[in-house]
Amino acid sequence: MYEMPVSGEIKTLAFKEGSSGIFTGSLQGLYHGYRFGSTTPDVQQHVLEANNGTIALVLKQEIRTILSPRPSEHPFAGGKDPFENMPATPPGMPAGGPPPGVAGGPPGGMSAGRPPQGMPGGPPPGMAAAGPPPGVAGTGGPPQGMPGGGPPPGMAAGGPPPGVAGGPPRGLVGGRPFYMEVMATVDPERSTGIFAGATGQMELTVPNYRMAGHLVIETKDGDLRLDFLEGGSHGVLDANLWVNGEESTGIWHNARGDLTFSLKTVPPNFGRGPYSGTIQLEQEPPK
Repeated sequence: MYEMPVSGEIKTLAFKEGSSGIFTGSLQGLYHGYRFGSTTPDVQQHVLEANNGTIALVLKQEIRTILSPRPSEHPFAGGKDPFENMPATPPGMPAGGPPPGVAGGPPGGMSAGRPPQGMPGGPPPGMAAAGPPPGVAGTGGPPQGMPGGGPPPGMAAGGPPPGVAGGPPRGLVGGRPFYMEVMATVDPERSTGIFAGATGQMELTVPNYRMAGHLVIETKDGDLRLDFLEGGSHGVLDANLWVNGEESTGIWHNARGDLTFSLKTVPPNFGRGPYSGTIQLEQEPPK
């Protein structure tokens, strides 16, 4: 086996089905990525043994997203670079930078572009940033009891909260363009004993969930397939990848190896960052 250290940069755009981008550095080529549960939900059936009967469960994992479908033409094909036209202020983000508490924005609790109450440059203690305190009239200010410029409690700015008619899809909050919905549903027809005919459904909260998938890099020496698990937090998408040599072609066939990447994400669907790792090849790597 020949050992090949690899490193470089990834530029990518996220879409409903996965990502499309370009590797530069040791690995060079366009790639398409595919996420588990993005186009077809993954459905598994399980049976829980219980006293006096069984409970049949259907576990469904499906990506919910506001991202657009992948275009027919690769966005980086022909030397194009979508990052050259990346919006200075991403759609949905207020001018001047990200909202409080989001990567690149002011600390949580501080209004974008203005210090909090009681600090130099900010409003006096007890006064909302855009209006007088509750019970005090003010020309042009918000109604009494409502924070300056803000919607009623529980309602997202600009419309109803997620999951309510007229609001965004449930779960698509906090700037996330997609998330994995994990649902467990009782199957009344397959449940037995005292649980026959039982119904019920719950959505699981999975704090350590990492999305599975694979990507294929089209290099001049063959197609390299990398399987991965990825997870994002605070504007950074990190992944562990391993070479799938059986599904790779050219010099990458039967290869092994492990890589990582860490991409800084920018709304609505841009990602860029370094990758590194080591690949073991059956054939001598190209010079």
